[in-house]
Amino acid sequence: MKVILTGASGAAGLPILRALLSDPAIDAVTVLARRPLPDWVNLPSTGSATHPKLSTISDFDFLHYTPDLQATVAAHDACIWALGKSTVGLSEEAYTELTYGFFEAFLNTLKAGSAAHKDHPYRIVFVSGGGTDSTEKSHILYARVKGRTENLLLQTAHSSDGAIKATVLRPSYFFPAPADAAFQRSRTSRYVDTVLGTALKTLLPTAAIDVEEIAKFAIGATKGTYEVNGELFENKDMKRLLREGPKDGL
Repeated sequence: MKVILTGASGAAGLPILRALLSDPAIDAVTVLARRPLPDWVNLPSTGSATHPKLSTISDFDFLHYTPDLQATVAAHDACIWALGKSTVGLSEEAYTELTYGFFEAFLNTLKAGSAAHKDHPYRIVFVSGGGTDSTEKSHILYARVKGRTENLLLQTAHSSDGAIKATVLRPSYFFPAPADAAFQRSRTSRYVDTVLGTALKTLLPTAAIDVEEIAKFAIGATKGTYEVNGELFENKDMKRLLREGPKDGL
């Protein structure tokens, strides 16, 4: 199985990358990124930012896919879209382009060049977030733009006659893996993570999720493990299904 991943150096994306590379069912991973993976990234088996199963396409324009890149996208079986950024410091236009525009360009490329069909669907897992508004009417920028992006994916899948399968994940509060936190969070943010994380895990455990759990669920979704449970999974749904384990041999 070949999987495309975006957001590979992020708090959720990096654990997903490590889990993909460690999974014997995954033959190859292609990372789409604007920059190469940073040197501090530590991948399984190699202890570096390289791996035999990993290819990275960097200096990448997420709004424009060349014919070669279109063919690359079509040659894969699934995509985990973990690309994301805080709205802090971004205009609505910039945040919308990064969140919705980049993803729309990928979906258009997939539709134009994919050989996927209902007997061998192309599975797309979109890592969204808790509090996303499917009505797209929220006063919170993050909530309405993420909602619009989720809707785009679901509409694309529903109109594909089964050639595209969609899964939307809405994790709530999560923290970088301890080894990555110093590179992904400021000192202040790490302190907040520690205090808030301890409180949530003690008082409201369904409101938090480990990044390793996100990774496990996302990879299961690329294999179709949770399709019988629907297309959109809130934080509590992911934690419950992971706790229950796969059914029917999946």
